Amino acid sequence: RRVLLEGGPTLAAAFLAAGLVDEAVVHLAPQLLGAGTPMVGALGISTITDALHLHVTDVTRTGGDVQIRLRPTRHTGGPGTTGGGS
Repeated sequence: RRVLLEGGPTLAAAFLAAGLVDEAVVHLAPQLLGAGTPMVGALGISTITDALHLHVTDVTRTGGDVQIRLRPTRHTGGPGTTGGGS
């Protein structure tokens, strides 16, 4: 089963915090806009030790942009959730 989540930073943070993200696909364009809306909202992580670590599974050039596929090495959903994916 697959669900495509394409929303704002609050929705992304909620799914990450619940441990419901098995893969993230990030598209980067070679353009800088400066300050703006964050990609992910607050996750309640305050130290680098507690950071959500991601494993790069693929990097693809798409025209002038780059697509990066990432998998969490563990979930942020608290006790009872483990890393990996489906």
